[in-house]
Amino acid sequence: MSEVTRSLLQRWGASFRRGADFDSWGQLVEAIDEYQILARHLQKEAQAQHNNSEFTEEQKKTIGKIATCLELRSAALQSTQSQEEFKLEDLKKLEPILKNILTYNKEFPFDVQPVPLRRILAPGEEENLEIEDDEDEGGAGAGAPDSFPARVPGAAIFFEFKHYKPKKRFTSTKCFAFMEMDEIRPGPIVIELYKKPTDFKRKKLQLLTKKPLYLHLHQTLHKE
Repeated sequence: MSEVTRSLLQRWGASFRRGADFDSWGQLVEAIDEYQILARHLQKEAQAQHNNSEFTEEQKKTIGKIATCLELRSAALQSTQSQEEFKLEDLKKLEPILKNILTYNKEFPFDVQPVPLRRILAPGEEENLEIEDDEDEGGAGAGAPDSFPARVPGAAIFFEFKHYKPKKRFTSTKCFAFMEMDEIRPGPIVIELYKKPTDFKRKKLQLLTKKPLYLHLHQTLHKE
């Protein structure tokens, strides 16, 4: 193990423990932030090119699954349901796996899959997007969207959040989200919300807000 990898695993472990500690203390905002930051780092490593990573493909797959579990725990903390989908004691089972990722060779304890890391616009790129005027959104019609129709252009399912603007007398898209085909599976899923206009090509994505705001779905698949 190189010094770089050793240091990386130590940072991941420290972040994992901070999040779990915040979680156990009831500091949910801090726990959610820590979980989401760590999940993003793990997703990035899980999708790194082979020559840019010291981890094997199987190890990267496990890292990606841990990231998914972090997102599921984060979603559970934000859920209004009394019964949590993914509990803290479940998450804690992953700490030794992450710590010993280089030697771990057992079956992953949860039936989850890695979530793709989507490209987010860097600061300064947003001026290339054509943004609709939102000057009236602070008045009537602002707030929760009135509807969110789903579309399936190509190989992804898109959700558009729309609301009615009384002053202009038309329905506007507030934001959108999408699911990749490999994200379509039974159970809960957390997907990011992006600023309009809806980018069906998924080339220039910009998060709706820096706050931990996500679309929470629970999928049930039916066989015909």
